[in-house]
Formats: sequence, C-alpha cells, structure tokens
Amino acid sequence: MQIINIKEHVEYKDKAIEYIQSKWASKGSLKLYEDCITYSLKTNSRLPVWYLLENQGKIIGCAGLITNDFISRMDLWPWVCALYIEENYRGNSLDEKLLLKLKEDTKNAGFDNLYLCTDHVGYYEKYDFSYIDMFNKAKVKS
Repeated sequence: MQIINIKEHVEYKDKAIEYIQSKWASKGSLKLYEDCITYSLKTNSRLPVWYLLENQGKIIGCAGLITNDFISRMDLWPWVCALYIEENYRGNSLDEKLLLKLKEDTKNAGFDNLYLCTDHVGYYEKYDFSYIDMFNKAKVKS
C-alpha cells in the first residue's frame, strides 16, 4: 500500500485526474477537477495537493488538500477534500492512513490545523476532528 503525492510523482497526473473525476465529478465538473489537479502541479504554492492510494498497482483511494471546499469560511485552510476509499477496501483503516498523511503534510507545510466539511456526524471524530461550525458542517483537527 502506498500513498502517492501527485506533486512529487507527476507521472500519476492523468491517473489522478481520471480516478478523482470518476469518484467525485459530475458531467459539469469534469473540467474543474482536471484543471485543479493540472494547475496544482504548476504552482510553487503549498496548496492544492492531490493524493492517490495505490495497492499493488491499482488505485483504491484518493484525497486532496485544498484552500477552500466551496464553503463560506475563506479564513480557514487547508481543507481535506475528495476523500474516497473503494468499497471493497473499506473497514481496513485506509481512510485513517490517508488522513494521517494529509495531517503530516499539513504540519510540514506550516499549517496548524486541518479542516474538513462533512455530513458524516460522529465519523471523523474518531480521527480527532472536532465540530466547529454548523453552517459549513466544518470540523477541525489540530
């Protein structure tokens, strides 16, 4: 099992675009994900960063670190986005492995907190996220 940072392994760019689009994009947002991943590789900024989770050459999950997850709290970042684990791999703490990697990279980039917008009440608390805002469904992990 390996977590692949697309900024560090640009050869995965097309796989990342295709995989993340297949899990998160609608017909209208395909280009959004393509642009976000493509331009993340062309910036010196710490964000955004996209990740793939690979098992024996097969992509089985993904996640991203972004500046805003389409919510009003522009004062908070980075945000976890597009976290996904293939159904037949769920229940093996792989989401935790991705979240720990994102948290580590967040700290290494100089950020004190990591934010998440979710409807999954009670789920992310087991990964030390805590509720901060009902309007944006935001949670923070420091």
